[in-house]
Amino acid sequence: MIHEPCGLARISSPYMQNGRCSKHFPKNYVQNTIINEDGYLVYQRREDGRTIKREGINLDNRYVVPHNGYLLLKYSAHINVEWCNQGKSIKYLFKYINKGNDRVTTAFRQNTHKKDSINVDEIKMYYDCRYISPCEAGWRNFGFPIHHREPSVERLSFHLPNEQPVIFFDNDVIDVVANKPSVRELQFLSWFEPNKSNEEARYLTYVEFPLKFVWNKKIKRVGKKR
Repeated sequence: MIHEPCGLARISSPYMQNGRCSKHFPKNYVQNTIINEDGYLVYQRREDGRTIKREGINLDNRYVVPHNGYLLLKYSAHINVEWCNQGKSIKYLFKYINKGNDRVTTAFRQNTHKKDSINVDEIKMYYDCRYISPCEAGWRNFGFPIHHREPSVERLSFHLPNEQPVIFFDNDVIDVVANKPSVRELQFLSWFEPNKSNEEARYLTYVEFPLKFVWNKKIKRVGKKR
């Protein structure tokens, strides 16, 4: 994978902005792969004298795009794996998962060569539609997973004394609602139960509790993790 000529080799490259390549090519020669002070990976680029001609211009090791040869050959697609050094990278990844479906703007026009004086509403001529590619349709039909997260995250709820959330209907009797078993069968309140009988639980904070114990939503009880 070679980046197209840019920089001094081709000032007219579409990647050039304010006299510099927006993708930061050509890179500098580096003897060994290192992680710089900002946490970014700087790949090895030795000055070995080898070049490849592209569009009549000789390009050396500084123009090689970082890539994973194994993945390229296996999937025969635009794919790569690089060092993830910041939380923003994870945020950027999930943005693609949650940003919604692919969209396409479609224009509808009359197939006629006749000239008439009918007023055309140009705004209504365009429609914002969802686009489903064959790849997405096949993936959805086979029921393949969309994404995977590991390890699992346990969301811990909490409340002040006697201020737990209670769900009831408008016509329910208040005394009956207040005495329902479900009012006291909450995850946060159940955390105190093992402290009475389990010595190990007494040394765990609420945040550390899921590491050793598990909350069973069906029976509303806390049990020892297997």
